[in-house]
Amino acid sequence: MNILLSSVGRRPYLVRWFCEALTANGIDGKVIAADLDPRSPSRAFADDFVEAPRVTDPGYRQWLQSFLADHEVRLAVSINDFELSTWAQLPTTPEWDPLVRLTAESQRLVEDKYAMSLAFAEQGMNVPQTWLGGSTGRAVDETREGCGFVVKGRFGSASRGLRFTDVAGLNAAVAEATREVTDQQGRPAHEQRAIDPRELVIVQDRIVGPEYGLDVVCDLDNTYAGVLARRKIDMRSGETDRAESVAADDFVDVARRLADVVPHAGTIDVDVMVDADGTPYVIDVNPRFGGGYPFSHLAGARVPHAYVAWAAGLPAPDEWLRTDAGVVSGKYVETVRII
Repeated sequence: MNILLSSVGRRPYLVRWFCEALTANGIDGKVIAADLDPRSPSRAFADDFVEAPRVTDPGYRQWLQSFLADHEVRLAVSINDFELSTWAQLPTTPEWDPLVRLTAESQRLVEDKYAMSLAFAEQGMNVPQTWLGGSTGRAVDETREGCGFVVKGRFGSASRGLRFTDVAGLNAAVAEATREVTDQQGRPAHEQRAIDPRELVIVQDRIVGPEYGLDVVCDLDNTYAGVLARRKIDMRSGETDRAESVAADDFVDVARRLADVVPHAGTIDVDVMVDADGTPYVIDVNPRFGGGYPFSHLAGARVPHAYVAWAAGLPAPDEWLRTDAGVVSGKYVETVRII
């Protein structure tokens, strides 16, 4: 089985873990890393490496299709939001079967944080009350005095436009966030319709409490398989830097509901805030291996193992989708010789 890990440049741990997954399943094959940068650190850990074109390159689709066929790729995984957006638009024909991706409909939903919030609320999930950036007057009117707000980009990723503010600073925060997401073109490539710039930003009630990261895992046929949970301890540049694994029991209902609203293959990364009453609120979804997955892996989970098993038509043992509670892990800097 040949596996393509695309846009995996600075996450060589995923390359290692997919290599280990082949061995654990008793399957011969190789893990091929792809990245724009030929000096990608992941190159040092992969069985093979390919310099990939930009997803916006007119030849990207033909390159990917040819690569999958020429290298007999059985499983293709990307961790880049904009690449996954492109993958979701590709036809549902056999030559694209190796891609782990959402449907076009589900991808559009998770890329639009406003639409996603409405869809979750309709299904009875707890989400912060959410307004478009142009509705700040209504947000203030409908929210009790003294509450905080979160302002962030409606589309895109990497915490674009993220601001925390009170009532007094809300209008200024919306204006700053709007300029930031407009300058960075924070919408997916296929969403090019005309839109009021303030609608590129959403405003939400700020939920006060500990933040958790979830890995909601489905098999490659979109059937719910399990959930992994961790309490975030520290963040760095918008990504979890230290975390503690916790029992996932309190998040099973959230995970199952989410998997119903957003059918998906593989794992998706979910951010949850838990308020003083113990109520979990879903605040964001990333349809890929997130930056928090390593903390689940170090606590015993083996989601790459499960991917390989499912791609090969093998069962994935239950223990691969469980963690030991109380494991505290942290990220650190290391270097590797690339070429």
